[in-house]
Parts: sequence; structure tokens; C-alpha cells
Amino acid sequence: MRRLPTAAVALALFVHDGPAEAIGEARKGDLSMEAMGNVRLLGAYLHYPDAPGILPAADDGLVVAVVRLMLEGDLGSHVGYETNLFADLTRSPDAALGGSLATAGSFDTPYRTKYLSWGFWRSGSVTGTLGVDRLSFDLMFSPVTFTVGRFPINHSVTFAFTTNDFFAPFSASAVNKLYKPGVDALRLSVATGMLSTVELDAVMGYGTTDAPSWGRSALIARLATVLFDFEWALMGGKVANRWVVAASLQGQLGPLGLRGEGHLGIPDHDGDGHIDGDRGIYGRMSAGMNVLVPWHNISIDVEYAFMSDGAGRTFAYLDRATRFYPDDPPYMGRHYVGLGVSGEIIPILVLSAMGLFNAEDSSGLFVASLDYSLADEVSFVGGVLVPWGERPVADSGPPYYEPSLESEFGVMPFTLYLETRFFF
Repeated sequence: MRRLPTAAVALALFVHDGPAEAIGEARKGDLSMEAMGNVRLLGAYLHYPDAPGILPAADDGLVVAVVRLMLEGDLGSHVGYETNLFADLTRSPDAALGGSLATAGSFDTPYRTKYLSWGFWRSGSVTGTLGVDRLSFDLMFSPVTFTVGRFPINHSVTFAFTTNDFFAPFSASAVNKLYKPGVDALRLSVATGMLSTVELDAVMGYGTTDAPSWGRSALIARLATVLFDFEWALMGGKVANRWVVAASLQGQLGPLGLRGEGHLGIPDHDGDGHIDGDRGIYGRMSAGMNVLVPWHNISIDVEYAFMSDGAGRTFAYLDRATRFYPDDPPYMGRHYVGLGVSGEIIPILVLSAMGLFNAEDSSGLFVASLDYSLADEVSFVGGVLVPWGERPVADSGPPYYEPSLESEFGVMPFTLYLETRFFF
């Protein structure tokens, strides 16, 4: 497929997460099925910083078409199910986008077997993938619910820096977060009271050959309760290549919504109880607040994150890039600030903006979008991603060739995108 012209302007999309027409539904006694479809069309224009030898020298583009078929319903009075199948056809540049424009077929996680996805097309920069994003069954015998299959798991409560999301997390700058990818897991959930739950998640991990791997598997317990109008949660157990102890809280204090989470990570590559000597114990946390203003439904969010295992200087970024755990958000530094604002210009036109700032190297990323809702089933969004920061250096001088990153967000491309999504 021909490379997109340098002067092309990207078109991309977003859909309003509202009620949608279904393909059809059927019910007979305790058996039911509802079928829905979703189409996402995305286009983006990418302008890379001038960094010969490290980043692409020419402008590039991304074109995506994703079609989903979703089935959900009941197989009796105690059994529910959900299925989400997708076909993803993508023309993408060689350089990674950092997850901002992630698609159904682009997620790479150790918690999904590759046997449930099939590449039907590969020609140059064009790839086509068929896959199962979700396929799960719920067995409900109050107060116990047992879930098995492929389904999403998210224990995070924060807005941008989701430090407690260990399973296929979205990038903080992702422009489409409607469908969180599922992982291969078992879940036992017990309601221990009106406002308290105990959950146990067992998630299968896979090695590079797609064989099951205990070192990359997860077994984690979560206890949550509501007290003083706040949800308090404690977690502990094993995730890929490490053990974690975590906590979170979220709730409302007057006009302010408050949230916070964090975890302590203990490196253990094989999961055999022996701490890895070449990696240190680390801590990560994020906390934020938001306020809602009735005028034009304005929402303002601010958030801070600290990563103790991040690099304190830019010369350590390349080493940091080799030390991420599976499904780690790729943050290079230690201190981050995020600010998000959204509001209705008119009820069917929503303006959203977000800024991410690395306080270590003063680089950042600004993301803005306009979401126009034609109907409950169709939306359009146009947006821009504007990074700033020092450009990478390809050669620090003789006698050594030493590429270096001078900032985190300075390597990202300036991006224009337009997306459309509709349900049927």
C-alpha cells in the first residue's frame, strides 16, 4: 500500500457512549441474546521531530478500520455471557505511537493467548487481524459470582495515571477507551455485605512461545468496602514478574471528587518467592481530584503521579526503557502532573482537553478533541496531539555512537486525527 502523502491531513473519530440500536434480540424463557455491532474508522497524520537515525525522517499516516460484533445475554436464571469479536485492518507507520491511537489488534499483553487471534493480512505496513476481545460467562448464585473466560480487569480509580491497572491498561493519552481489552482469567467475587466485596482474580500468563507461564501469570485478591462515603480497597498478590501490595480510595468530599491509589512492587521474575537481585523494590502512586461545574457541564480534573523506579535524569531513559514489566505504562520519569478539562459547547458538541507533564525533564503532551454527536448511534471527533520537549540526540560525538533521549514526550509525533464510530 502506498505511503500516505506528506501533506495529508488526518481524519479520526470518537463515539458517544450512549444507547445504541441493536442488530437484534431474542428471548425464550430464561434464555436471551442481544446482538450489536460497532464500526470505528480512524485516520491520523503524524509529523515526527527532526531526529535522523532515531525517528522517521518523513511524515506518515495511520488508517484504521475496526468492526466489532457483540453478543450478550443469559443462558438461564444463573448464567450470563458476553462475547466481543473484532476485525481490525490497519495501515500504520513503523514507529510506535505510544498507545495514543491504539486499536483492537494492537494491544500486546502477556495475559492473552495468541490462539484467539488470527492475522488474515500482512503486506508491508498493512496488517489485518481477526480476534476475540472478550468471551466470558458469569455464574451467579447470590452472594457469589464466578466469572470465567476472557474479560476486562481494572482495579484503578484514577483518571490519567492508572498505577493500579495491571492488565492491558490504556495509555493516559489514548483517544478511544470504549472497549478495554479482556484477559484470560477466572474471578470469584463474594458480596460480604451491602457495601463490601471480596474478589479473587487468577489470570493466565503466557511466555514468548505462547506457552503458559507461572512467572507471567497473576493471582491477586481485592477487598473493598464503603465507609464515610468513600470506597476503600486493599489488594495483594502476584502479577507478571512481581508481587504487589496495593491500596486505593475514591469518594466525594463536598464539591470535590477525590481519588488515590498506589502499590509496592517486589520483583520476582519466576514467581518462586526469590526477589530478583538486579531489580529494586519500587513504589508507585497517583492521586487527584475533580470538580463538576453545572454551567455547560464543565468537568475539571487534576492528578499527580510518582514512580520511584523512574529515571531521575534523561541520560538514564534508555536503560529505563529496557526495565519495564509486562503491561507497564511506559513512563520514563518519576514525577508527573495531569490536567483535564471537558465541557459542552452545545449539548451535542463536547470539547475535551488534557495535558500531561513530566516534571523531571519539562516535556509534555497536550491532547484536545471536539466530539460531535449526530445521534445516539453515530459520533465524530477531531483532535490533535501536540508534544513538546527536547529532541533526541542520535550521536553524542566520537569515538562512541550513543543515541540518547533528552526528554520523554519530545520523541512523540505531532498528530492530527479524525475518527467516526457508529453502532448498528
